[in-house]
Amino acid sequence: MSDINKNSVFNVSETNFSDKVVLASEKNMVLVDFWAPWCGPCKQLTPLLEKIITKAKGRVLLAKINIDENKQIASQLRIQSIPSVFAFKNKQIVDAFQGVIPENQIIKFIEKNLGEKLEKDSKEFYNTIENMFAAKEFDKALERIEIFMSENSQDFKAMNLYISCLTHMGKFEDAKKFIKSLDEESLNSTVVKSSLQNLKIKEKNHVGPLLTEFKNNYQKNPNNINNILDLADKYFTENLYDEGFELLLNHYPKHRNDINKKILEFFEALGNENEKTKLYRKKFSSIMFS
Repeated sequence: MSDINKNSVFNVSETNFSDKVVLASEKNMVLVDFWAPWCGPCKQLTPLLEKIITKAKGRVLLAKINIDENKQIASQLRIQSIPSVFAFKNKQIVDAFQGVIPENQIIKFIEKNLGEKLEKDSKEFYNTIENMFAAKEFDKALERIEIFMSENSQDFKAMNLYISCLTHMGKFEDAKKFIKSLDEESLNSTVVKSSLQNLKIKEKNHVGPLLTEFKNNYQKNPNNINNILDLADKYFTENLYDEGFELLLNHYPKHRNDINKKILEFFEALGNENEKTKLYRKKFSSIMFS
């Protein structure tokens, strides 16, 4: 669990309830989960609450309080049955519910009291950055991504774009420093893994012979698998994805294992949502099963 999520979900007691719930609700909405070890329904509800709050990325907090150990606060708030969840905002109780309710209803409950959606739609931002990449406006893109990430520090797609932008700019050491700062949860994200693979391929082939030299080597011996893979990697490094994929697909029948491995590397580096991945995954499938 990342640091931000550890700070978003925590246990409270009567001694720190005022500070960690009431006063804290001036800055963030705080949900208070009243539970007990013997309560079966609590064991169903609490994991749902934790899952939702984790995704909220610090915009909502979850305070868990064991009523067996904190009977006075339970009495003051007139808790008659558990699980009970209270929403605190601006140092006041604004809403509550009892019992186990479905995840979508919990989200509606939170969004109603928060006054906004829990998950932001950032597609327009992502598309803007992708367009900047296509126009090779990497300096502008990097600045925009940094501003976005200052407000959305746990956005995995933004991390992907940041690493990709640094990779496009040849700032490999900066990219690796940023990667070292990421927690395990971020590193295990599919989109972040994609940018790591992209960095690996492009850093490896960024220096060395020019594309024309790889082409010459390939033309001298077009059936040599090393020449094929080297040229494909160079194409990929130069963002000539169509040329790289077509080269690999043309030689697939004679070098199935090596080509299969390289194509999967390219798919991972581009990501599942990339249009080139979608296009060549279909082509690759038709060749494999023909």
